Amino acid sequence: MSAGLAIALGLAAAIGVMFLLVLWARRRSTGAVAVGALLSLFAPDPTFENNIRLVEESKRLQIEEDEEGEDKDPVV
Repeated sequence: MSAGLAIALGLAAAIGVMFLLVLWARRRSTGAVAVGALLSLFAPDPTFENNIRLVEESKRLQIEEDEEGEDKDPVV
């Protein structure tokens, strides 16, 4: 089986599952709400990467400040 076919089948299956979930939710099923809540746990957080970038930048700046402080010899 080629990789392209596997990707196409996986995408078709995912779209099918989403379609069935929408139909289930339109009937106001409690199970659909529960499944939607569980799936939202695995959804990517759009601010997660930005938060990681901010933390890395903060750490880099702290390290630079520490290195600058070590370079200066105290006057005795």
